[in-house]
Amino acid sequence: MILESVPTVLRGELSRWLTPVGGGVHVGRVSALVRDQLWSLALSKASGGRVIQIWRCPGEPGYALRVHGLQDAELVDLEGLPMIAIKDAAWREAMTRFTDRQSSSRLETGSGDLGPS
Repeated sequence: MILESVPTVLRGELSRWLTPVGGGVHVGRVSALVRDQLWSLALSKASGGRVIQIWRCPGEPGYALRVHGLQDAELVDLEGLPMIAIKDAAWREAMTRFTDRQSSSRLETGSGDLGPS
């Protein structure tokens, strides 16, 4: 988990389950149940801060992530890779091109769904 601008008490509580390695970064190997409970704990105590949780999972990228408290950023899926995109002028231009390409692709295939059929 990566914590930014969160109360110190949250960092302390997470250190019971994960090892703090510096700069608001806590690492460890926990079960999916504990991971979800730590996420809920972090959300309840984040107080407007940012929380990012990353874990190993099967699939092409080998990891999954979830975020809370993003300001001027968005979690996006780029062809199966989860990424955090910073919403600046370059992001808006890229998203416009990407969504235009997706729209024209849907028109060519006649499908209204971007997911697998």
